[in-house]
This record gives sequence, structure tokens and C-alpha cells, in this order.
Amino acid sequence: MKKKLLYISQVFPYPTDGGGKIKTYNTLRVLAKEYAISAVFVSEKNPSTSEIAHLKKFGVKKVRVFFNTTILDSVKDNLWHLIKNFLQLRPHYVFQYTHTTAAKFIQSEIKSFSPDVIHIDHANMAQYLPKEKKQVWILESHNLEFYLLWTRFVHSSKLSRKAYLLIEATLTYLFEYRIVKLFDCIFAISNDEKFRMQHFFSPRRIESQPLFYQLAKRKSQVMGDNQNLLFIGNLRWPPNEHAIEWFITNIWPLIRAKNKRVRLHIVGQRYDILDQRLSLLDLTNISFFGFQKSLDKYLRAATAFILPFKMGGGVRLKSLTALASSIPIVSTSLGVEGLTVRKEFEYLEANTEGEFAEKILLLLENKKMRDAMAKNQEMYMKKNHSATQNKLLLKKYQEVIQESQ
Repeated sequence: MKKKLLYISQVFPYPTDGGGKIKTYNTLRVLAKEYAISAVFVSEKNPSTSEIAHLKKFGVKKVRVFFNTTILDSVKDNLWHLIKNFLQLRPHYVFQYTHTTAAKFIQSEIKSFSPDVIHIDHANMAQYLPKEKKQVWILESHNLEFYLLWTRFVHSSKLSRKAYLLIEATLTYLFEYRIVKLFDCIFAISNDEKFRMQHFFSPRRIESQPLFYQLAKRKSQVMGDNQNLLFIGNLRWPPNEHAIEWFITNIWPLIRAKNKRVRLHIVGQRYDILDQRLSLLDLTNISFFGFQKSLDKYLRAATAFILPFKMGGGVRLKSLTALASSIPIVSTSLGVEGLTVRKEFEYLEANTEGEFAEKILLLLENKKMRDAMAKNQEMYMKKNHSATQNKLLLKKYQEVIQESQ
């Protein structure tokens, strides 16, 4: 008989149209092979019946979704709740995913389903753990939230935003410091995150999570001599917002000064406030395509993929999207953090505005370099992110449970 597992997540993972969703979806698929899973989601998305049924098709026994409107609330529009929670020493990212009905259901499910394992996907969902520990508790950590907030604090210039981020980062650190020690094991998204968590929190046990990512089938490009740069990401997420604003403001003019044919394609949910700021800039040859269910035509048209990140942590799974599609990458060191890619082989690294423009122009002009990088990327993905990673994840997971009981 299969052991029972209660999986609690902040994101409903289907369709897989974002990095966090891809990771959660894959973990569920792997675990469903060996465990009877009851999955509970507190989500900003209200999935359709067919989307819920999709999870059940690959073996998730029970699925319950609690739609939560506070997740996408603007901090500015919810100042009273923000102040109230700060006075209670509760970080905003925990409050956003607080759902009274979900909490009651989870406690009831623990009694009726009697899980052997409680799996928490994203640290803020640890607020739903029972008061008494009778199961193996596992945390799947996508990143250290306090560290992400700290990088945002460092790179923000607006004083009111810096004040908010400093308070939120401090409260989040205290929350994560307390909850990390509750778990029998933590699966970190990369070795970098593993070492970072060990340094700050000293958990009982921590493993780096093997990451599987489907290698894309090679497809002919939609245009012959492309000069298209591609950025993919939800622009409501601050690291994405900061990355694309830095690129358009400081790097794009340098590229355009030497190459008038180059185009920039930006795919991802729009953000009105960012749109207003960018409208003051020269947006010649820049196209915003918004959210797209399928990325295929944009990936096929891309000459180079950009990762101009200055804030954040963990692994940006969009970097795996580029690698899996054999698209040459120009990235800051932070953009490929957590991966074992090599400079000049699988990607070109650039951490200043001038370097970034120079490396992009080099790729656009050098097809031989692009072809060589594409081959290196394909070999990297086969070696480091093939389906064997799923077997390794399941093996590690089973070892943790056996040793924790």
C-alpha cells in the first residue's frame, strides 16, 4: 500500500506557464508514482474542472483549490492590512496566502486522510502545518524569500519602498528562521540555495533538488536572419520588472546605436505601473506580447535570450527554457545562479551595461558562435536535467522518509 502524502502549495501548477509552476508540476508527477497524494492549493488562479482533472490523470488522488484574491492585492491598496500584520510581526508574503477556510480544511484533511508525510511547497505555506507533529515534514524551497527581499532592498531607490522592503525582509527572516527548523528535510532548488540556507538557518537536513526540464525538439526558425532578443517573465514579479527596466533604460540604447535591425520581444503578464515608466523611453523595435499559453513561436524566432537580473535568488527556470530550446544566452551572473553552466560555452556573462550590449552584439553578428553554444546547451541539458533527475529526486525523497520515521 502506498504511503499517504499531503501536498500543500501556493500555486496551482497547470497549465505550466511559469517557472514555479513547472517545478511544482514536475514534483507532483514524480511523487504521484509512489505516494497517494491529497493536494491542497491556495492560489490566485481559479482552475477549471479540466485543469483539476489533469492532475488526477497522472495519479494525484485528491485535489482541492482555494481561490484567494488577496494574493495579487497591491501593497499600496492594502496599507491597513500591511500595517496590522507588521504590528503582529507577520510578513506580508505570509498574510497574502492566509485563507481561513483552507486552514480549516487542511486540519480536517489531516485527521481524515491521516498522511504519513506533509509536503510544504514554498515556505510561506508552513503556516498551515498542524500544531502537533505526527508526520514526516518536508519543505520544497523555491528560494529564500528574505534573501530575495534583501536584494530588492539593495537595488531599490525609492525611500518608501526601501522602508517597506527592510521591514518585510526582517520579518520574513524571523519567520523562515523559525519554520525551517521544524522540517525533517528541506529540498532546495540548487546547491547555491542549499549552502545559503545552511549558512543562515542550519536546518536539520537539506538536499539540493534534482531539476528535470524537458528538452525541446529542434524546430526551424520562423525567419531566416533573425535579429530578435527574447525576454520571458511575469512583469508583476519585482525581479523581472527591475531586470527589463534596467535593460531597456540602460542597455537597449547602446545596442540600437550599433544595430538598427535588432528587435526585443517581451513575453509575460504586463504591469501597468511599469508600462507607464517605460512609455517615457524610446521603445522602437520593442514588442510586448503579454501572457502567452504557448511560447513556441517566440522561442523559434529568438536569436538570443536575455537574463539581465540584478535582484533575486534561487534558479530562474526561464534560463532552463532557453537552454532546453538551444537559444544562446547573455546573462548576469545572478541570471544563471544555481546552474552549472560555463561562461563562453553555454552562455555569455555580462554584469555591466556596456558588457551586456557588447556580448549581445557579438552574438547577433557571429552565427558560428551561436551554433556552437546551441550544441553545448543541448549537451548540458542532457547531462544535468534529463529524466534521470526524476529518479534521483524520488530516491532521495524515499531515503528521507525512511530515515525520518
